[in-house]
Amino acid sequence: MIDDLALNLAYLPLQLSRNKLTHTIEAADPALTSRAGLKYFLTLLVPDFPFSSTFEELHTSEGRETPVDVQGGLQRFAGAVFRYNRGRGGKLDGLLTYAKPRRQQNVLSLSLSQTMAFCLREGIQGGEPAVDVENTLPKRYVIKAGLANEDFVAYGDTFFTSWQSGARQFLTWQPNYKRVAYAQEEYLYFLLNFSPAPQQLRLRVQWYQADGTASGASTVLTLDNPLLMSVVACPVGASVLALPTEAARYDVWLSNEANKRLSEVRSYWLDDTHTPYDRSILFVNSLGGWDTLRLTGQGQRTLTVAQQVADVERPAGAGVDFSELLVVQTEGEYTLQVSTGYFRSDAAAYLRYLDELLLSEEMYLITDKGHRPLQLLTNSVVDAIDDADLVARTFSFRILDTVENYSDLPPTEPAPLRPMAWRGVNLGHVLDAFGKRTGKLVFQRLERIYADDNSLVKPYTVKPNVQGDPDYVPPITDSSIEPGSTPYPSAAISRAGTFLRATCASGYLGGPATIVIAAGRYGAETEGTADERAEAEYASRNTQATADASGSCTLNNTPVHLAIHHQIPMNVHVVIANGLYGPVVSLRVNDTELVGNSTGQSPPIVNRSVATLMPGTYNILARVQYNNTPRHPCRLRLVGKNREITVTTDGFYLFENVVVNSADSPLTVEVLNL
Repeated sequence: MIDDLALNLAYLPLQLSRNKLTHTIEAADPALTSRAGLKYFLTLLVPDFPFSSTFEELHTSEGRETPVDVQGGLQRFAGAVFRYNRGRGGKLDGLLTYAKPRRQQNVLSLSLSQTMAFCLREGIQGGEPAVDVENTLPKRYVIKAGLANEDFVAYGDTFFTSWQSGARQFLTWQPNYKRVAYAQEEYLYFLLNFSPAPQQLRLRVQWYQADGTASGASTVLTLDNPLLMSVVACPVGASVLALPTEAARYDVWLSNEANKRLSEVRSYWLDDTHTPYDRSILFVNSLGGWDTLRLTGQGQRTLTVAQQVADVERPAGAGVDFSELLVVQTEGEYTLQVSTGYFRSDAAAYLRYLDELLLSEEMYLITDKGHRPLQLLTNSVVDAIDDADLVARTFSFRILDTVENYSDLPPTEPAPLRPMAWRGVNLGHVLDAFGKRTGKLVFQRLERIYADDNSLVKPYTVKPNVQGDPDYVPPITDSSIEPGSTPYPSAAISRAGTFLRATCASGYLGGPATIVIAAGRYGAETEGTADERAEAEYASRNTQATADASGSCTLNNTPVHLAIHHQIPMNVHVVIANGLYGPVVSLRVNDTELVGNSTGQSPPIVNRSVATLMPGTYNILARVQYNNTPRHPCRLRLVGKNREITVTTDGFYLFENVVVNSADSPLTVEVLNL
């Protein structure tokens, strides 16, 4: 039986490094007397090594603000826009690397190189009076992944929060119910961007016989205390999972230590059909996972050799076997042309999925001697065809190593000339699911040394110390550390949600639920990180279901006053700040004036109606008058109703079909600067 979903997970956002990332610095104070010489700066701060809590400056960009847009007296201050990552090969993307699985990997492993924390620091200088401000924004995360442009517009900021909270997708777009050979290398990658983080990650499997009889779920591989924001690589080939020969299909998924499911379920059919040609390409996909494309069609390998020769002067009396041309260099390269074979099911989806291969940055031919790097020579593919029947495609590859000699030895692992080992450096705390200390310490990085004398290997070589790596150094216990302690506990949250209860009885008005997260629920080793996780939990609990379960219900029969809050200070009819003529505003309902002519005061006041309205739906008409020109443009905002109108001239402006409830009193129209 497939595990039940883990509930109440709070998903944290990440930026996509393979897409263009921009940041806008808000415009400096519009009241500056001069904006000449105004400069904006954006500094990018990154960790000094993977998952480090110490940040260093990577780059500072200088820019200018977009010129103030003036149209008919309307002024718009757009600020300065910076593109701090240009997509593939950008400042952030270039710092991240993919984590290819090892040949025939049979353990869960973590990748710390595909995600990274970073900070943006804003700066503004210049202008009159002189401005000199600096502001470091809260920490963000980025992943070496990307979406198609048309999807990035809609999902760029929410893919790893709102989308993943429902889909729990592995990092792949390959169609489900894939056909695989028993011995085929197959992998799934998964991002751990939710809290509470699992204390143990379990790869679970359930297999089925041809008649549909299920085996029941079992745990095949485990990984303890995975790091938040790391990427886990899961080998899911049938041979690694040790499935029995009678298995016809199997499901895989990830669960936590309580066997609560964290991921989607991926299903595979075992293909026992005899295929005379069987090759596999391992390639990185757009989400940063590694997919295997099985090629069962005919193929051919071609060796192309190029030789360089030099002229040699023939000596007097040289024999017939003397060559006047000497071959000084012989190099060759292999090219491989191979067909996918016909797709047996879901051909249209697989045809579209082949786009991933053409867009891939890294790919390898899986052989019995290892993963051989490839370059795809094919640069186009027909990825959609109406009313397709049998579908297959042919691709050409270049094997990216130089051929200078021939041999045909059996596979074996190379032995180093001098034995080497790895030594731990940079001890850090092992944290529990809520970011608190467990009483254990673990080395964050490993450096390479010679095993015979512990001296450093030159050049200096270092890598992260992560679970699943064959050189992983496990944690050690430190009795001086109190389990559950933390230097930076999260602050308490007691805040109303943004959804209103929809299950109240007739005559009652639904209110929000108060979401409470106790102080110290989360911990962290850096300031602010625990609060981020608490805020993520608040966001995950801020739902309509929460409001319907525990939101308030109040009687909705109290009359409501209307009001105008004119926030543009005026001297009679003239705006104090610029000398333009300001708006005079009144409110009417059903041809009755409820709030009379209101002008801006200093300080602003609220002009409240004497008459009231019973709860219901109304058309509220705002009349705006200017005493003369030039006019000061404004906007009218109906508080609490997400309704706003831009005003640039005299006239009547209608807020149509406004639902008025007792809790709105006084229902206020604000008069604001643009």
